[in-house]
Amino acid sequence: MGKVSHEDKMRMQTLREQGCGAKAIIRSYPYKQWKLSTVQKICRRIDTTGSATERKAGCGRPKSVRTAPNIDRVEELICSQEGERETHHSTRQIAAELNISERSVRRIAREDLHLTSFRRVPAQIITDAMRQKRLERATALLRRFKVRDTKRVFFTDEKNFYLNPPVSNQNNRVWSRGKKVDVRPSRLLVQREKFAKHIMVSAGVCFVGKGRLHFIDEKAKVDAQYYLRRLLPQLIEDCNQLKPAGFIFQQDGAPAHTARVTQEWLHANCPEIIEKDQWPPNSPDLNPFDYHVWGAMLERYHKFQPKPKTIAELKDALQSIWDDMPQEPINKAIKNFTKRLKACVQANGGHFEHLM
Repeated sequence: MGKVSHEDKMRMQTLREQGCGAKAIIRSYPYKQWKLSTVQKICRRIDTTGSATERKAGCGRPKSVRTAPNIDRVEELICSQEGERETHHSTRQIAAELNISERSVRRIAREDLHLTSFRRVPAQIITDAMRQKRLERATALLRRFKVRDTKRVFFTDEKNFYLNPPVSNQNNRVWSRGKKVDVRPSRLLVQREKFAKHIMVSAGVCFVGKGRLHFIDEKAKVDAQYYLRRLLPQLIEDCNQLKPAGFIFQQDGAPAHTARVTQEWLHANCPEIIEKDQWPPNSPDLNPFDYHVWGAMLERYHKFQPKPKTIAELKDALQSIWDDMPQEPINKAIKNFTKRLKACVQANGGHFEHLM
């Protein structure tokens, strides 16, 4: 018989408290096929400790790894020293230094030191000059936009999607009973082209819906002329379709967006825009596309079956994913825009996404 479950132990405890012996408990649940010796052991535990799930203090194998000296040493190494940033060691480094397993280090951190681990968050580089501009412009946008005003904003962005997107080797494991040399190469190797085929897409979203997904011509250079000729008129059509009563057009600081001809065209064709010197520089953490929409699409693309094999199939897959994207999470991301502006101001224009 395998390990007795917690629920079964509680059943035994209930019967034991009612005065039943080991054999009577077995007869009460004949289909469980409990061994008499196992039930007798649990009955003795109940009689000694009053619980079927708690062991008597001092029983079991003595600890050989999670000892007081090792716990103290892990506590010293795993966190940065006071007043000295980045002085912590990784669990792998600690395991090597103490000659114990990484699993033991993690157990000490979690169960003995009651520490919590946090995933590292990728972030853009922010110079002092960028920090100051982010602070000034985020403050100005915060004064300009209340939560209700963000419902009028049409957020836009562009992104590359690759035919063979990169995978995390940390989570993409191959399990085998034999050695690594015994595993077929086709199972171990993940082949990728040196210059992976991809397609760039452009799109816009607002509180009432999504615009169309616009595919940029392969090998096209998205400069101001291409942006004005092929993308911007279509994006404005989407705006007028979704927000006929008026909208505020948003775009980031890409050169094609900030070019003089682009800004002049927008002034002539949009009721209101966030101008090039109003949007905070280097701020993907403030665009709903970067902090929600593209990530949600990429997550669905990783799960998409069957996987696209050609650019045409990739376009069909992305269009299908885009069409099926629910609007409610997008609305929630847009409503968070002012919350993120406040966080940017509170961080003096620095990083704040690790706190969201």
